[in-house]
Amino acid sequence: MRTAGPDSARTGYMGHWMQVIEADGICSRPSAADGLDLGPGQRYSVIVTAHESLKFNYALNITFYSEFIAQSPGHNPRYHHVPIVYHDDAPVKTFPLIEDHEVKWADELAMEPQDELMLLEPVDQHIVLNIEVLNRKTGISAHAYGDYAYASVPVPPLFTALTTGKLAQSPSVYAPQLNAIILQHNHIVELELRNSFAPIMHTYHSHGHAFQIVETGPTNINSSVPVKRFKGRQPMRRDTITLATGRYVRVRIKADNPGVWYQHCHQEQHNLSGKAFTLIEAPDIMQHTLRVLSEMLDFCRILGHPTQGNSVGRVGSDMTGIDPPLAINGTANSISGT
Repeated sequence: MRTAGPDSARTGYMGHWMQVIEADGICSRPSAADGLDLGPGQRYSVIVTAHESLKFNYALNITFYSEFIAQSPGHNPRYHHVPIVYHDDAPVKTFPLIEDHEVKWADELAMEPQDELMLLEPVDQHIVLNIEVLNRKTGISAHAYGDYAYASVPVPPLFTALTTGKLAQSPSVYAPQLNAIILQHNHIVELELRNSFAPIMHTYHSHGHAFQIVETGPTNINSSVPVKRFKGRQPMRRDTITLATGRYVRVRIKADNPGVWYQHCHQEQHNLSGKAFTLIEAPDIMQHTLRVLSEMLDFCRILGHPTQGNSVGRVGSDMTGIDPPLAINGTANSISGT
């Protein structure tokens, strides 16, 4: 089960036993749940145990909802009921209404991966990224992970990483609007994503990695929201996670997949508005293991785009001619470790 659009969804098979066995392509040990709460782009696989009796029919209930548009009857939220038919003449079994907090939702912090990958440690690099949706100095709406809204540049960052030699390990050859973060090969990296100010939930999606979900908690130390760490022997992994207002989440990856990996909000309008950053992973390794197809280079040349050098095709940190980045002037990000 997955959500492909901008909405979130809550769903459950009424009157049936459900076991969650996978999240975002990572198989897990079976864990019991009454319902699934999915953000945009999230996926789950479940096993549902059918009844032997044909006495009743049932329903799969789905509620689509969104936090970034106003509530409107019939539109937000929207309710759907999919029949689960045991017998054409059987009545639909009814159940008493229950509140959301009474439902046992699938809990990614309680799930465990089937491959039993242990917690990645020790951490070599800790990165704090702050979700911003508004320039709080000007009042202009904008989207970013930290200082700048993401925007494309004349030279794709993969080309820059492959053609600038040792300089590829310096942020100076990547334009500020790429929000580039350099990762060293095989380092353990902890990302802390913080939604301190955005008034709505956001969904972080990673390309190149399924991350371990280590901890969630409040961004305000005076909040009554509890800090929660993974509960099993090994933390569950997935590639998409939701982040509610006033919360942070800590995830970990091992930088063992050299490449340039786009990281973004899975609510498409936020992604297009600049809520993204790039991981430049092990550029010294990728220069020996990756190559760009000649057809792609030919296509760039036909369009008149440079295919080497920094983000504007120049040498070193000279960014002459590039459009200035859209500055958010929000809470500064931080990177510790090497």
